[in-house]
Amino acid sequence: NNMQRILVSNSGTRARRIYNDLLTRRFSSAQFAPSYRATSFLEHARHSSCPNYFHVDAAAVTFGSPSNHSTRQFWSFNESAEDAETEAPPSPPLPVSPITPSNLSATSIIAPSTIESLKSLPECESVLNLMNGKNAAGVEGSIEPAQVKEAHSNLQRAREILQSLPELQVATHLLEVDLQSLCGKFELALEGLARYEHLRSKHDTTSVTYQDEMTQVQLTKSKLLIHSGQFAHALSEYEDLLENMEKEVERQVQRQQETQSREGEWLPVMHGASAMTGVGVTKLLMHLRGDSGDGGHEINPANSEIIESIETATDVLLESRKDALRSPKYALLAVDLGLAASISQSNLGVAHCLLFKDNKRSIKYWKRGLKTLDAILLDAIHSATIIPKHKFHCMESVRARLYCNISWALLGFDSCNPQEKGEALNKLSDETLKDASEAAKKALDIYDELMNGSKAMRDGGIKDDGINEDGDNGKTIEEDASNSQEWEKILSEKANEQQEESGPTEKPNDLPLSPLWTAYHRSESARALGLVAQCYASAGAAVTAEGLFQSALDASSSHPFGQNLSIRDGNTAGIIAGKGVSLSSPNLGLVARDVRLWYAMLCDNWEKRTGDADRLRLEARKIEDEGVLNGFVRDEDGTRKYVSGLESSLWLFSPLDFKR
Repeated sequence: NNMQRILVSNSGTRARRIYNDLLTRRFSSAQFAPSYRATSFLEHARHSSCPNYFHVDAAAVTFGSPSNHSTRQFWSFNESAEDAETEAPPSPPLPVSPITPSNLSATSIIAPSTIESLKSLPECESVLNLMNGKNAAGVEGSIEPAQVKEAHSNLQRAREILQSLPELQVATHLLEVDLQSLCGKFELALEGLARYEHLRSKHDTTSVTYQDEMTQVQLTKSKLLIHSGQFAHALSEYEDLLENMEKEVERQVQRQQETQSREGEWLPVMHGASAMTGVGVTKLLMHLRGDSGDGGHEINPANSEIIESIETATDVLLESRKDALRSPKYALLAVDLGLAASISQSNLGVAHCLLFKDNKRSIKYWKRGLKTLDAILLDAIHSATIIPKHKFHCMESVRARLYCNISWALLGFDSCNPQEKGEALNKLSDETLKDASEAAKKALDIYDELMNGSKAMRDGGIKDDGINEDGDNGKTIEEDASNSQEWEKILSEKANEQQEESGPTEKPNDLPLSPLWTAYHRSESARALGLVAQCYASAGAAVTAEGLFQSALDASSSHPFGQNLSIRDGNTAGIIAGKGVSLSSPNLGLVARDVRLWYAMLCDNWEKRTGDADRLRLEARKIEDEGVLNGFVRDEDGTRKYVSGLESSLWLFSPLDFKR
């Protein structure tokens, strides 16, 4: 009852701030450390002394064609393993890499023990430092071409040194994959992944570990193919994954029926949801770049297949999350499933918006994603679970993305092409403009906290003016602190009760985050800044809007692995040149392009600013022609298409995203 009272009086943003405050101050405290397992079903199977599973019936959903089966069996953990021995996961050998829509992190495939061995080589350690955004001096900063060239030389020397240790030598190819993709060299990254797959096949290929590893490799390959614009090839990879998973499911069901036993290695839900999402989102990208992408927005079989794939993945994740919540032991697993579900709900809203121009339905799905994130937090409070810092940051970035989508749709960006001169947004009602402004401001506040830490922990804390998002009067930091203390007491009592029931718990590891987290959030915050600026522009405050657009340009050009748009050499495609527009993320590339086009729209309607508008559109074109969007915005014939900026929030997630 106390928890409910606090949640009601501190709902929405303020509740998250209090929780974030607790997370910051108490994350390393053992008394708030309920035992938990690894973050995927398969990892649970490896670490658990009782790796059994039970079935979860997801009504009217299937891995393949939803119409083929009335029900479909998916798999979760076995509740009978209540007495299984628990272990705290080991500390990772590397800082946690960003969990973002475009992040690959092929290095996460490598076993921690192998990473530790590689770090003993100075050549490999320098490469790992570079991939975490540290320059030659070991500090955060822009990455220069000479450093990247030296990193490749170091990898080559490391392979020569490790010739007598083939397992370590093979692992260096995954380092190369991440390094090449960070620099926008997606084709070279694919070549490195193919070499790794070939060399890895010469070792043990019969274990469950190998099969799971190859699944992760195939998911990474599919994402690289999409980044490089090879959508048809990516779709074939996702469909191959889905087909193999369906066959494995059938074998498992048959084996269970024959043995009358539920023991064995069941297919992890996250794997199936990732493959279904991959099929749906890739078909969406192909459709939008094909001839049909410029046509009507009626419901047809092709569109229905796209929606069904993403919708099925969403339903499976939500159903499995409910199942995971049955036992406190799997509270962290429920967080992962809920986080993936909120991402899938975001994808579903994007699909409805781009396929059918159905903004109302899209906003409904995005608001459902926000509710899913709220439910994750509420369940964590009830189970006295401290969500790991990197997962909490990921949740908040998804939340910010959802708010940006809502603001984008309300502003009516789906009805115009800002690449064309003279294009303008439709006149908005005061109420619609107010709603769009509130959503954009919420997103901007979240990015501020992701980059600079909780407001409750800096500059005297938070003091809101007027009415907040939930209709409450603004509260001072003293009132927030009081609520934090009450929450802390409740969490402490709840954790102590769980300790009495399940024995002492291990202290959680406070995992260090890669500096690239902040770099990504800063670059992505340009979208929220641009949306706030557009709200001011729509309200007639052109001067204020211009200042915000300038800040958005700076933020979008701040990535350490960046394309410097001021370089006038026309042969700079994929060449890293210090800080600039991200070369590794089409999502960030779309954000950087959009804020320039939106700024150009403002200049179009401003006396004597047509020259600035032309310059901004030229920079946007340069991102598409020479930067990270070079392949992403083209169809199969290589013809450049206008790609909606809403695609920047699409996320082809994989189990690797939740394994860290």
